[in-house]
Amino acid sequence: MDSLDELGGHSTATKNPLEWDGRNVVDLLDLAQISDLRFRTQCAETNEHGRIYGGQILGQALSAAARTVSKDRFASSLHLLFAAGGLPDQAIDFQVSILQDGKRFSARNVRGVQGVGRIVCDASAAFAKAIESPAHTAPSPADSGLDRDPEGCPSLEDFDASGAREVERTLGYIFKRHRAIDMRAPFIEDLMPGGRRGEPRMRFWIRLRQELGEDPAAHTVAFAYLSDYWINFAACIAHVRAASESGGTLYVASLNHAIWFHRPLRADEWLLFDCVSPSGAFGRGLAIARVYSRAGVLVASATQECLLSASA
Repeated sequence: MDSLDELGGHSTATKNPLEWDGRNVVDLLDLAQISDLRFRTQCAETNEHGRIYGGQILGQALSAAARTVSKDRFASSLHLLFAAGGLPDQAIDFQVSILQDGKRFSARNVRGVQGVGRIVCDASAAFAKAIESPAHTAPSPADSGLDRDPEGCPSLEDFDASGAREVERTLGYIFKRHRAIDMRAPFIEDLMPGGRRGEPRMRFWIRLRQELGEDPAAHTVAFAYLSDYWINFAACIAHVRAASESGGTLYVASLNHAIWFHRPLRADEWLLFDCVSPSGAFGRGLAIARVYSRAGVLVASATQECLLSASA
């Protein structure tokens, strides 16, 4: 029988009972409710390292927290530490702790555990009521790619250049179609080693292939899932050529991730990520993204720090 250690929050979680079909993100992110504040994964998406895709963990941590908050409060931020790679053959138990339920804001801590005390993630999520307030937004840069029709931009599977193969060999990013996520590159040089100079930068259009309906909470959870896809490439691409020429490789893994939701968004409509990397040093790279709707409205910001390790 499954149990939860009262002191440490340790779970003897069962194996994931379902196999994900690779398309239905709603099914992937769905959680079984074990108690008022405890939720369990039911299937898993595996990444190139044989671990659970980080976007799934982000989306499910946010979903677990949202299930404990009143419906008039919407996600305003998520900060998550990836403590260990998720094992795809084991369910994750998300234990929610109530930190705040104030007049305007709610806050939750979410800890994801596998097996007997193996902590996969620890997250804080905030929710807020929409209130009347002053507003401003930073305009999108002229070279953000918003002027390029995403439907006419190349997708990952369209790339068959030597640069793409170099990225695959050196970095492990695979240029292939994702069955649930549609991604387009308005600037091919952003994906190619040595393609541009200056601050490392990558811009891409992204959306879910699946329609999600009208529930705003479903779109914020799905956005968290999308936000882990290729964001840290900006922190890695500048180092691919040097690693390739020396015969080495780069190992990349997500360390921590943060999202701020500024305005309502739809994860099943095109969103533009404009990502830059201000720093890479001492085994860590940082990527920062401004996220715009198709209409050019800034809807979210996201950051991710990744492990960036060179190996011969």
